[in-house]
Amino acid sequence: MTADNVKASLPRTWPVFFARHGNFTPVQQQAIPLVLAGKHTLISSATASGKTEAALAPLIERYLCAEQNAAARPSVLRILYICPTRALVRDLYQRLAGPLEALGVTLAIKSGDTGPVSTTHPPTVLLTTPESTDSLLTRAPRLLTTVQALVLDEIHLFDNSPRGDHLRCLLRRIEIIQAYHRQQTGEQPSLQRVALSATVPDPAGVAARYLTATNQDEDTVAIVTVPGGRTIQADLYPMYGLDDLVTALALRAQGAPGGSAIRKSLIFCNTRNEVEQVAAYLRRHLPYEAAIFVHYSNLNPALRLDVEQRFAEATVAICVSSSTLELGIDIGTIDDVVLVGPPPTLSSFLQRIGRGGRRRATTPVLCLPRSALEEIRFLALLDLVQSEPHAMPHAHLYATYHFRPSVLVQQIFSSLKQSPTGAIRLADLQRIAPEPIAPEPIVEEDLRRILNHLSVTGYLTGGRPGEWRPGPQLDDLIDEHEIYSNIGEEPLAGLIVDAYSGRTLAQTGRIRVQGETLLMGGRRLEVVWRDRYRIGVRAVQDAPVDEQLRFRSAPFAVPLAIGQAVAAHLQITPNQLCLLHDEQGAWLFHFWGDLYGDLLAGLLQAHFGRDEETALVAPRNELCLRLPAALPRLPPWNHALVQRQLRILIPRLEPFLELGRFHTLLPVELADRTVVAQCDLLRFEQLYQAATIMEPAAGLRARLLGLVG
Repeated sequence: MTADNVKASLPRTWPVFFARHGNFTPVQQQAIPLVLAGKHTLISSATASGKTEAALAPLIERYLCAEQNAAARPSVLRILYICPTRALVRDLYQRLAGPLEALGVTLAIKSGDTGPVSTTHPPTVLLTTPESTDSLLTRAPRLLTTVQALVLDEIHLFDNSPRGDHLRCLLRRIEIIQAYHRQQTGEQPSLQRVALSATVPDPAGVAARYLTATNQDEDTVAIVTVPGGRTIQADLYPMYGLDDLVTALALRAQGAPGGSAIRKSLIFCNTRNEVEQVAAYLRRHLPYEAAIFVHYSNLNPALRLDVEQRFAEATVAICVSSSTLELGIDIGTIDDVVLVGPPPTLSSFLQRIGRGGRRRATTPVLCLPRSALEEIRFLALLDLVQSEPHAMPHAHLYATYHFRPSVLVQQIFSSLKQSPTGAIRLADLQRIAPEPIAPEPIVEEDLRRILNHLSVTGYLTGGRPGEWRPGPQLDDLIDEHEIYSNIGEEPLAGLIVDAYSGRTLAQTGRIRVQGETLLMGGRRLEVVWRDRYRIGVRAVQDAPVDEQLRFRSAPFAVPLAIGQAVAAHLQITPNQLCLLHDEQGAWLFHFWGDLYGDLLAGLLQAHFGRDEETALVAPRNELCLRLPAALPRLPPWNHALVQRQLRILIPRLEPFLELGRFHTLLPVELADRTVVAQCDLLRFEQLYQAATIMEPAAGLRARLLGLVG
């Protein structure tokens, strides 16, 4: 369809969404006709390419066309727009409120930071998160009976995670509610699904998981993928200490010859500890005047919003953030993105660098490696991006999808809260569980085991025959509103508040004692008092701060794809492992990432242990292992041994896997089976069987030794 035809198809929404631009972006021109025709659609393109408008404008157009002769019809919810974060919900509301008001379309938000949605006068469009959608299902499910379209934003951030599995269950529950409503009223509304995404390795799989309704043909889903994007202008600057960061920022603030000076920088760190340490150091040592801001998830939502607004309005400023600002939250124009250490995945790397220089043809990024290992990971990430811009190279190296049954534990709790009878049956759980939910699907007996195990542990109790009701342990979770989410740890231990005003500043994972000091927002605070779970703090003026950045192990596992990209950068052919001898033993470079590296270490430990009980095989990092002796080839594949070693390693491997916060409430056998499934032994076997070991030449040997650290 030509641009003029697309424009003609949007008589109501063209003026408010697109007229100021004068045209459509490529993804908008391709996607709008499909969405307007009612097709389930996956829209995949680069950051800032107009995906939101490509989905929402035609959906609003359809709504306005259908409702033009129904002015007397009571207000009902028509479009449910689900985002990955509260901040993105808030940001979208600010972007869309004006255009939708001009069209006479009501808009509201529902998140953990807002009050309930009106059931008597609901909005036409509701922006929310999966967790708040779950809460809405338990408190006001009738609102969802009238929804005609679902938009799933940033679906690549959900997929193959506990939140993605949660989302799949929520979609099933909405289907069930709407099916029941049709039976009662005879209405036949069609629920259209649209998902927005950056690049994903398996678009067909994503479409099947989230856009295909029960018993619906996958061919009904349209996939729109538009390649393209800006050229990445990356500078690598070694960072041996925080003074190097200060020097790099000062140089970029001055501007390169013929280039413009940097006024606003967004610095990403991989842990909250690093965020605090960097901000504290910059406040004392930055050689030019700049406002310094801090942004991460534990900060109070009101404080995060204040940071976003003040950073957006500032002329010269630096914001130090964890992953919370990876998404498209409006923080104004960013001149420069700075990465303190490489992010764990290609997706995270693209999200972070995409925040900078959006009005330029190039994407500027300053990469600060703190070791030779981090430098080569940066280079590998850049290779992946620049070899196939905004495509997903080596898709076969990315994780195979497996449903996490721990999500069903959370769904049992939520469904009990929704149930008008206060009980749940096995058939109810079967309807919620998406199919197929795994290559090794959970069967009826597994569901029954989950219900029985929750009864034994006090979360459920028996009701009438075939029914389960809330137990005393679940009552506590419900009272604390802890049943709607599959992310996070145990309920947080306390709130940090201003000692004098009582204003909430942040959440904390542990109770602090009086007199203890802590860094928050880049400033040192002292604990003045404690009242149960509230911890009062005051600022300590002119107190010294720790000038040495404490590098913690990042809370993530480097995946196989990044390890293999490092090997490719070193011009090591696929399936090759490198062995380096020394006087104490040998180094084996496998390039398989953290998870498979640990599993390989377990197998080789069993191999060496047969001859030498004191032999020790130890992972050094995500690329290599320390061996007690040379190894000319890998031992023959032994499936039984692999299974046995994997089960021994389960406690060590579990932290590497996103298993959901209720994983510990699964029956032990099912929990272990879940870990084994997430490890994807078939892919590991393929790597192992194809592997050959070679001894590198002197030049490569020296470079590999530099990665040992």
